Amino acid sequence: MNGVTRERWSASQRLELHFWKTWTQAAPYQNLDVPKYWSEELPRFGCARDLFTGRRVLDIGCGPAGLIHFLDNAAERIRIDPLLPQYESRMQLEGRQLSLAGLGEALPLATESIDIAICFNAIDHMQDPSAALAEISRVLRPGGTLLLMIHSFPKWARPFFWIDRLHPHHWTAAEFVGQVGDAFNVERSETVRRRFDVPVSKWILPSSWKYLAGNLVVASTYVRAKKI
Repeated sequence: MNGVTRERWSASQRLELHFWKTWTQAAPYQNLDVPKYWSEELPRFGCARDLFTGRRVLDIGCGPAGLIHFLDNAAERIRIDPLLPQYESRMQLEGRQLSLAGLGEALPLATESIDIAICFNAIDHMQDPSAALAEISRVLRPGGTLLLMIHSFPKWARPFFWIDRLHPHHWTAAEFVGQVGDAFNVERSETVRRRFDVPVSKWILPSSWKYLAGNLVVASTYVRAKKI
């Protein structure tokens, strides 16, 4: 996947920040139990929480409530996000931790210094996903684990991708797994239909329409891979 212009990426980042400032008001997230959500997402990768015990864990594009915030069994937690200083309700990490405002394409970390890297619903927001995958490979130790999730789409939806200004990049599930496989050893992948729960009483609201449309075309693709 080729990169996009700086202008295109900056525009999507502005939309991303707006999303995180208002996300708890959106119908699918108003009553979201975040710890429960993560406990249900981890099995999609074929792993459990004990995978992170005693490990140095990196979350790239963590957002204000990413998986990294719930891994207190890790030896050290590192979160990186270009918008990190601007998140209004940024969760605090206990224990050994490092918080950095940085880009996935230029990780400010030493080579082969990370045991597990997480990039959850983030790489399709980046300016250059291929460069980000190369950087993740660089900072992972030999045999290190990468956990990735993106929203994927059927091929027939391609003519409509321009409507989604929040994401600079779009893949089918097969395309994404193939690209990850060019840089890593893919151990497991799973694609499931994405379901945005919108109460019927809110279907009439314009703010709900994108989620209702998303229920028709959006899937979630999970990939667990090892550094080659």
